[in-house]
Amino acid sequence: MSDAPPPAAPPGPSAARGCLMALGFIGGVLLLTAGAGALWRHRAQEAAQQAQAARAEAEYDPARAAMRKAARGEVADAPPVVDLDKTVRIVHELDGALRTEGDMGAYLQQLARHDYRGVDPGVLAARKQLMDVLVELYKTRAEADEQAELWGLSSQLLLSALSVVKVQGDYNGIVPTGSVKLDAQQAKALLADLQQRQEARLVLGREERDLEGELIEALVAYSTVYHDTLEAWDRLCTVRDRAYLAARAGDWAAAEAAARQAITLAPTEREAHLLLALALIEGGDLEDDAEIDALLSQSMERYPQSSAPALLLRGVHHARRGRSREALLDLEQSAAYYPRQAEVLADLLDPYAARSYLQLTAEGSGVLELYRATMLGAGWFSPDLQIADLYLQQGRKDEALRKVLDHFHRRRGQGQFDAVLADIDAAQVMLGDDLAAVFPEGGWLDLEAKPTLIGDALSVTLHNRSSRTLHNATLVMALQLTDMHPQDYKGLRAGDTVPAVNARDRTGFGDVPVDFTVNGVKKGVDQIVSTRAVLVSDEAVVWVDTEAFRLAEAAEGRRRAREAGAPLSAPAQAAVQATTRAGRLQVEPKLMGDAVRIDLPAELAALRPVFRLRRGDAVLTAETNLLHDDHIELTFTGLRGLAEGGAADLELIASTAVGELVITFAGQGLDLRVDKVELR
Repeated sequence: MSDAPPPAAPPGPSAARGCLMALGFIGGVLLLTAGAGALWRHRAQEAAQQAQAARAEAEYDPARAAMRKAARGEVADAPPVVDLDKTVRIVHELDGALRTEGDMGAYLQQLARHDYRGVDPGVLAARKQLMDVLVELYKTRAEADEQAELWGLSSQLLLSALSVVKVQGDYNGIVPTGSVKLDAQQAKALLADLQQRQEARLVLGREERDLEGELIEALVAYSTVYHDTLEAWDRLCTVRDRAYLAARAGDWAAAEAAARQAITLAPTEREAHLLLALALIEGGDLEDDAEIDALLSQSMERYPQSSAPALLLRGVHHARRGRSREALLDLEQSAAYYPRQAEVLADLLDPYAARSYLQLTAEGSGVLELYRATMLGAGWFSPDLQIADLYLQQGRKDEALRKVLDHFHRRRGQGQFDAVLADIDAAQVMLGDDLAAVFPEGGWLDLEAKPTLIGDALSVTLHNRSSRTLHNATLVMALQLTDMHPQDYKGLRAGDTVPAVNARDRTGFGDVPVDFTVNGVKKGVDQIVSTRAVLVSDEAVVWVDTEAFRLAEAAEGRRRAREAGAPLSAPAQAAVQATTRAGRLQVEPKLMGDAVRIDLPAELAALRPVFRLRRGDAVLTAETNLLHDDHIELTFTGLRGLAEGGAADLELIASTAVGELVITFAGQGLDLRVDKVELR
């Protein structure tokens, strides 16, 4: 008999029903839970989208209000005529913000901060229409990654807006023989391409499909209006550039005519009014006085935040009419305002960033140079240099030279080192020999700039061979790079300001990185064609060059002097006479070859000479070349046979900008005097 338990009975119908009910209950609970989760997620997503929509509205509302008011002409004191320059500048700034702002919200804040007075209402209305659609799409993006994708697409879309414009034929803006067409299909292709690049589809549903259609329509509308504005601005720039070029060439009648034509095209623009005033001032006609005063007063009233150039022109006008007191007051006020208004005036340069083609020609570079000078108070437009010129006319030479130094210290304080180059050129034209006389030792400052072993930089040292120490010294490098015009230089500061450039010593200014872009191409040390520098110190402002550059500069100066046929300046004549009177040569016999010491009067330093000693076919460079307080000391070594009377065969060549001075010696024994100085 088995002890195993009997088999269990199969479950009855009631037990099976109980299991099914339990399973059904669990399934119902799970289904209910899933439904509740889906409902919760739906409501959470809905809440997030509502919050995003509210946030987008709040972010956009200030910008929308500002643009809507300006587009409808509701801004107080809005000028009755469109300011084309400001329109292009504002769009340029907004496009710049598209590149720098990290999200839509930050960009909308940028939109709200701008002053849209004077901006073309049509451009504003079209831009607002485009932004309206983008913000509607922005409202639907609750997730951060979706917002980032939309911002990337939106910014690229706005920056590419004008790519939907098709130009057929020759459409040059002045005599258009072609036509302009806005292509909706091209707009669709642009949008599709940008979507693909973002690796996310913008359109997800029917509502967004409708928005995509609105986006394309808004893009085409904005491109149409803005293209027309750019075409009008291009016409204005063409005639205004003509005025700049004429002014730079000193053709004041042509400058006046072109400026008047530009004013006709854009009655509220700024530059042509200043150019017209400049042309009338330089033209010198007394009958123009009332118009000059009206032009400059109107400019200061219309643009009080950038009045420094107009004040400078009025000061020059007073000076030309002999009103010294009024001239000085206006020029001093202009000098005070240029630093204060520097940010506004620099901002006015922005539209020229869209005209980079000007850098491709010498003429275009001339336009940019004069415009920058006007906006930054550089060169002829420097108030301090104009005050210095006024002082010179009054015989106050010391005060004039102090004012020149004041100007360069102001420029250094503002950090506008690229303007230093134009400043020193203008100072040399205005002050001529008087500026050179401040520090005649300039020819004894040697620039040593060598590529560093590591990195794209120059190791810069200044060798002071004079007897004067220069204090509080800043060195501004002037580099000419490949593809630049021969007269153009890029300016950059070399290291920090040093306490002193000591006499008879080398002063290091550290390593200077060279990283420029010329016509869209990056340039480094290997692309340097020529290297110069300007030294700004408490005692003087002076060009500093290599010896090779000084030789080339002297040759060019001689060429210009021959073409002009001008007589020697008073300092040059004084230098020649002093050399003839006081120059001497001494021979010191040595076993390995005789040494020669030549002493020349200090007056010769003003000509910045480069010395060579010639004996027959041999040409020697000075081993020692020092400038003392009252004389120049040169030594040459390795010569033979001089102690036996061969020194009379020597010729000292002094290469200068006025010509080559050939100095010969005569006498007995080891001590000779200058026999004659010939200019060749």
